[in-house]
Amino acid sequence: MSKLQIKPGQSVVVLGKPDDVPVEIEATGEPASADAVLAFVTTSGDLLGADTQAALAAARRDALAWVAYPKGGKLGTDLNRDTLAAVLSEHGVRPVRQIAIDDTWSALRFRPSD
Repeated sequence: MSKLQIKPGQSVVVLGKPDDVPVEIEATGEPASADAVLAFVTTSGDLLGADTQAALAAARRDALAWVAYPKGGKLGTDLNRDTLAAVLSEHGVRPVRQIAIDDTWSALRFRPSD
């Protein structure tokens, strides 16, 4: 998916993707060393889970790090761009780009705060 800035040949890890999400990415790496990590979360309770932690670790080493979340009013989420950014910014990263994955899901890319 070009919106995610993933290039051919890069190793990718996709974590927590629901079956009905139209992201056609072949997972080819391990979270600790992948060129790109895409983690899906549904509620704020998911933000401190292992999938999000893997994305945060990728962001801190300046790999492509995306956290996907339901758009407002979808899937009963309590997340939005601002709440996601505020929580994850406390972990040494900052949001740099937002994309729409489909009508239900958006994603924020994070990079190191430095």
